[in-house]
Formats: sequence, C-alpha cells, structure tokens
Amino acid sequence: MTAPRNRMLILAGVTAAVVVIAAGYWKSAASSARARRSAALASRQIAFEPRRPLDTSGLKDIVQSLEPWPPNPSLEEIAAAWNRIGYRNVEAIDRRLAEGTGDIRALLPALFRKATFLNYEGAPAQAYDVLAELRSKIESHEDMSRDWLYTVVFMQGVTALRRGENENCIHCRGESSCILPIAPAAVHINPAGSRLAIRHFTEYLEQFPDDLEVRWLLNLAYMTLGEHPDQVDPRFVLTLDHFRKSEFDIGRFRDVGHLVGVNRLNLSGGAIMDDFDNDGLLDIVITSIDPNMSMAVYRNSGDGRFDDATQAAGVAGQLGGLYCVQADYNNDGFLDVYIPRGAWLDLPMRPSLLENNGDGTFSDVTHRAKLLVPVNSNSAAWADYDNDGQLDLFVCCEAQRSRLFHNRGDGAFDEVAVAAGLGQGDHPMCKGATWVDIDNDGDPDLFVDFLTGKSRLFRNDGKGRFRDATEEFGVDGPMMGFACWAWDYDNDGWLDIFATCYERTLADIVKGLLGRPHERNSNRLYRNVEGQRFEDVTQAAGLDLVFATMGCNFGDFDNDGWLDMFLGTGDPFIETLVPDRMFKNVAGRRFSEVTAGAGTGHLQKGHAVACGDWDRDGNVDIFMEIGGIALGDKYHNVLFQNPGHDNQWITLKLVGRQTNRAAIGARIKVVTAGSEPQKIHRHISSGSSFGANPLEQTIGLGKAERVALIEIHWPASGTTQVVRDVPVGESLRICEFSDVYEVLRHDQIPLPAAP
Repeated sequence: MTAPRNRMLILAGVTAAVVVIAAGYWKSAASSARARRSAALASRQIAFEPRRPLDTSGLKDIVQSLEPWPPNPSLEEIAAAWNRIGYRNVEAIDRRLAEGTGDIRALLPALFRKATFLNYEGAPAQAYDVLAELRSKIESHEDMSRDWLYTVVFMQGVTALRRGENENCIHCRGESSCILPIAPAAVHINPAGSRLAIRHFTEYLEQFPDDLEVRWLLNLAYMTLGEHPDQVDPRFVLTLDHFRKSEFDIGRFRDVGHLVGVNRLNLSGGAIMDDFDNDGLLDIVITSIDPNMSMAVYRNSGDGRFDDATQAAGVAGQLGGLYCVQADYNNDGFLDVYIPRGAWLDLPMRPSLLENNGDGTFSDVTHRAKLLVPVNSNSAAWADYDNDGQLDLFVCCEAQRSRLFHNRGDGAFDEVAVAAGLGQGDHPMCKGATWVDIDNDGDPDLFVDFLTGKSRLFRNDGKGRFRDATEEFGVDGPMMGFACWAWDYDNDGWLDIFATCYERTLADIVKGLLGRPHERNSNRLYRNVEGQRFEDVTQAAGLDLVFATMGCNFGDFDNDGWLDMFLGTGDPFIETLVPDRMFKNVAGRRFSEVTAGAGTGHLQKGHAVACGDWDRDGNVDIFMEIGGIALGDKYHNVLFQNPGHDNQWITLKLVGRQTNRAAIGARIKVVTAGSEPQKIHRHISSGSSFGANPLEQTIGLGKAERVALIEIHWPASGTTQVVRDVPVGESLRICEFSDVYEVLRHDQIPLPAAP
C-alpha cells in the first residue's frame, strides 16, 4: 500500500495529549482533533512527509524471526515454534532497549516493531502505549518528525480502530456486527477506540487531505459510532450511495452462525461444507492458519444445531492449515479431507490426508499414501485426470514446483508432475488451481493462478500428459492471480473460468465502492467459446473491479438457474477493512452487485467460502471462515442464512461406478418445463480453489413446473445417462449405469430461536 507523496508546508499548532487511563479507556486532554503537535515543534515550518508503507500485520517480521524447525517436524513442534512468537519478539526488543541507547534512529525501528508485534498478538492498548512513547521521542527531533511523525499518527489511528473492533465486534458481538452498511444495532457500545481513531485520522488528513485510504478509515470509524455522514468533516466525507444501490432485491441474508454453533473465533483458514457421515445432511469442516489451532468438524445434527465432533472424530491434533478440500480418494463412499500447509511462510510444512473411516472418525494416512512431502501450499485440487476411476491430486506450491500426485488405486500416490508436463519450475508462488474440461472431451485440463506472474492453462492430451495452451486459448491473466474456479456461468454447455487478482491497494478497493475508476489489474472472467478459445468478458460483465479477493465461491443464491458469486475480501494488513461482495448473475450476460441489500458485506477478513443448503430448504446458504493472518485480527466465522425465494430447485447427488465414486468431473444438463423453460448446466466439483462447496448440486430451476430432462455425462465411462420427467423440489441420488434414481427425503431443518 502506497501513501500519497504530496508534501505540505505547515505551521505546527497546539499540543494535545492523549492518555490511557487505568480502566483501559482512552481520553483526550485537549478539545481539538486537528492540532496534535508537541511544543517543541510549535511555530516551526516543517515539510512533513506522508506516511510510509507498513506491514501492519507484522507477518514479515514474524516469519523472519522463526527459528528453522528440524526436517519433517511434527505439527506439535511447529506449534511450539509459533507459540507466543509476537510476545517473544517484544521481550527480545525490551532486553535490547534495556541496554540503553539515546539514538532515536535506533529506537524508532525497535519501537515500531514492538508496537507491530503487540498488535499481532492482539494487544492494541499496549501497542498504542508504545506508539505514544515513540511519538514523544520523534517530536523532539525535527528531522525525525519530518520523516516519520505522520507514519506514527496513522499507526495510532489504525491501532485505536482495532481496539474498537475488539471491544465491540468481538467481545460484544451481535449478528449484524461489522456488516456494511453498519446497522443501528451494530453501532459500537464502547466508543473510545473509534473516537481516538477519528482523532488521529483527522489529524493526518489535516496535512494530507488527498489520502483516500485514511479518508475511508475515518469515515468507517464514524460509521461504527452511527455518526456517518452527518458528523464527518465535509472535506473528508465519503458516502456509500454507490455501494447501497442495487437493481435487484435478492433478500436479506442473516448470520446465524452463533445460533447453530459454528461461529468459532479464529484466524484465516479453510472450509468445507459436505456430508461426511452419509446421513444426508451437510456438515462443516474448517481449518486455521494458526499452527496452534486445531481443525474442527461440525456434525449437522438435523435439529438446527451443529455438534462439535472434533474430539470424537480424532482430529484434534490436526493443527494449522490455510485450506482444506474433500474427495473420496479411495472410492469407499465416504469423503476424505486433504489439508495443505505452509502458506505465506519461508519454512515448508507437512500436509495431511485424513481418511474417513465411515464411523465418524478420521485417520491420518498421509505417510501411507506417500503424500508426506513438506511444501508451502495454499491450495490443492482433485480430479481424475487420466479417467482410470481414481482421483488424483494437484498441489499448488509457493516456494517449490507444484506437485501432481497420481492415484495408484492401492491407497498410495506417485508424484508425476514433471513427467506429466506440469513441472512449472519457473513459476513459483502458485496460489490457486482449478480443473476444467475446456473442450468437453472428458479429459480434465488444468488452469493455474500464480501470485508472481500470469496464469497458465495446461491442456490434457488424454494420455497422461499436459501441454501449455495458455496463448492458444487466450487466458494469460490475471497478473498476481489468487483463487480461481471453473463454472458454466452462461449455461451454454462450455465451462468458463473466473480468476481473481490480488494486485490491490486499499484506495483502489475504495474507489470501486465509490463508483470511481481504479488503476490496477483486476480479476478475469473468461467465457469459453465452444472449446476453441476463451474470450475476456470481465469488463462487459461488470467485474472490472479491485476486490482483494481471498476466499470465494459460487452458487445460485436466488434459484433462478444462473450461478451467482460471493467474494471474501481483505489482506494481511490490519487496516484493510472492506466489505465482502456478492454479485447476482443476470441471465449469463453480466453481474450486478447485491451486497448491501443482502446484508453480506462483512468488514472482517473473508477467507474460505462454502455454499450449500445446510437446512434442506432448497436454498443455498453461505458459510465463511473469517479472520486475518495476525493473532490480533481474529473474528467469528459466519453462516449466512438464505432468506428463500419463489423459484424452484432440485438437488442431485451423483454416485460414480466406473467414474470416481464422488463423480468429480461429471457434467449435468437440466432442461425444465413450464412457461419459462431453461437449459441449465453444472459440473461436479468443490468449486473455488479457496473454499469447498458440497459435491451435491443444488440447482435453481426458476419458474419451472417440472424437470423435463436430466442428462449426465460420466467422464470415465464416457456414457451419457438420461432421466426424464422429474418433479421439482426433490433431492435425487443417481448412480452411474442405473436405470432408476432414488428420491432422498429430507425434512427442512428449523432454525433455533435466538437466546
């Protein structure tokens, strides 16, 4: 993030002191919010520098301070290396400071890092004290004040705002907390943090009024107090008029995570929504990047609650992991879980393959499966790339070449990336991948996103090898790619690609919220032109925006037959507070934002997204893992309950026989009958490369009176199966080669009453 570089000549003004009282609330000893300057600087003309770019998360310093762990360490050893790492760095700084130095140039980086480490550990009050000390020392040196004062002022504002979030959105959380636009019920009860943030952000803008990022944070602080826009200085006010506009009413989604028991407080991580015990109900599995936090298994009890089955499932020792994804790797009818680890780190970490034993427990079979290869990984994708009926695994690697593991069918895998043409030795920092059959030949091809370069498309030759077809198909973007997925957004029977871009500044995100043009690379929506090439339709589809997308996924949220999308947003910096975004698919032609009306614009950092019908009412709900990368940037996970619509639906659970049991890669065509007939296309996958939808397909049917035809293409057998005249509003189980289907009876699950 780059601050504006304009310089202004100012006359330093009145001194104001900010004190932290014993009760923990901040109060100002001066009435002016515009004149925070020490007496030593009064009446001097100083050309102050604007703030300098900072890693306010502390992640870079934290990673550099890690002691290398031994080869093939256990997860417990890695957890020990991370335990209290921020505080241990603070203690080391204090020891060095105790040795004594009067050199402000040595003190400045030490105190900055100390404050950052305290914010990392979730101690903003102590961090603010350190910044106040640093400020007092800087203000006694004119040259240091010129270069660094307003960097400290900005950091004071960010730290104060974070304390306000902790005291109100976390410790006193309500279901509407931190959702933009801020509802009256979500206004901060404890205003001290936001008040102090307003003081510092205003002070900063008095000198650098064109800093859009600080203006956004100032306006956001006022929003948390219910005083926006009326109380904001007219010079700095930003309105949400553009963000609030919506041409469609998709209904108001409600966060019910706290009611059903899935609102764990955690950092960023992975999420899967699927049926792990084969009782016909969707469960939830999550992980956390925190090496000291276990994964969690939530079993859908069917009565409106999820039971925490982590201990019973035997996975309490599965620590860390930014991502997780499901697959039935051994074709036994029970979904297994793969967890890659080591994302954003210099030191590699071991992954885990957890085999579902079919009795509610999982076994770690990583070593037996020959997958125990420590790497730095953010994502992985399952597919049967050689159509032998066994699911294979592509693992995205950040600091090593990515891996392709071929499933031998005996419980073990062989690593074959180089032999298969997927070595990618010149493309580290792979952040996302999706399998996509670009030409409907039944052989899954591979699209890969890289943070350090352009995306690439590898075409499957049907013989176990891939060739680079990026230029041929015109999909060499985005730069700085992150999550991605394959889908048929326009229902033409050809899989398209959506790839997110992680090039961002907070300013460019804010510009999009305000309806202003941005200056960055953006996401890419590639429309498949009948298997011959891809057409970049990003701008025409209304998606040429900067989101800072992390976790994300798709689903038909209004059951009109067109796939919509939900984007979790943010970055490691603690000041990046921007809403998650929801877009409605307008008949395959464009996407229209519905975030504000849907009530899904959560300001906390959105990571893995999983979309599925957890309560069996035929509507696709949204689970999101929320939290940043710093321990002080935690938040509660959310489950957005779909309000429901008048449209029809059908849910299909496919079971492969010659094709892999989970039917990953199978293609579906649904033809509806009624006054507004539709052709709807789906394919079986977990969706995005950062979040895992259920493998069952809940398909919106619009105003259909019945389903005239369901056509399923099974990739391993190459057969096409047809089912005719199916009633709407049903859940069906369809097996490969079977002449009949099974109707699955599910009662709608009631939502518990609020306590």
